[in-house]
Amino acid sequence: MPLSKQAVADIFAELHKKHYVARGYMITTVNDDAAKKFVEDHPEIEWTLEYNKYAEAEIQTAKIHVIIFGKPFTVLLERPMDQVHRSEFEYYFGFGGHCSGFTRYRMIVRFATTFEEHGFDYKTLLLAPPNDAEESGQNVAVNADYIQDVFKLLVIGGYVKYWKAWNELNEWFLERIDDENTRTWLLHEIERDKMEKKSLSTINKYVFENY
Repeated sequence: MPLSKQAVADIFAELHKKHYVARGYMITTVNDDAAKKFVEDHPEIEWTLEYNKYAEAEIQTAKIHVIIFGKPFTVLLERPMDQVHRSEFEYYFGFGGHCSGFTRYRMIVRFATTFEEHGFDYKTLLLAPPNDAEESGQNVAVNADYIQDVFKLLVIGGYVKYWKAWNELNEWFLERIDDENTRTWLLHEIERDKMEKKSLSTINKYVFENY
């Protein structure tokens, strides 16, 4: 029996309940070369100064949007402005002691603090029929595009706060996907995170793929 959207919505709700807390937010670090290229290729993006309590410093921030199930979700990009010789700052951006390895192109992608801030209902998005069709989306088999949006929604939407949820969802899909092409695609996405550091991680690829 093909994997249904209802089954996906059920595991999504389970992961949300298991791996969500109201405080804090998830972040991911972008490869420095990819971050530098992004900044240079997109001078239209406005960077402003904002105090970050975790880094305990004023840093550069910018907003971009990621489309998930046809809806725009905001993510925050963060970069250091100047060296700040504090352990909190160095830890947040992944610099060594005394800011060794400092670069203004070090970029953090910051996801939602609360899932409510986006204003979308995850069940509506997960169960929506394809292409606004009349038939119910609950029993429509999922494909690679749909699965990619599920992963985006889980993390970018702020529905979980621990990366373990990402790994558990990977395992859940691998155990249930029958379609060989979709399974091969998912295995490739999983392997991406094990590649050399010059490549973008899967979640970062999803964030920047339309830029």
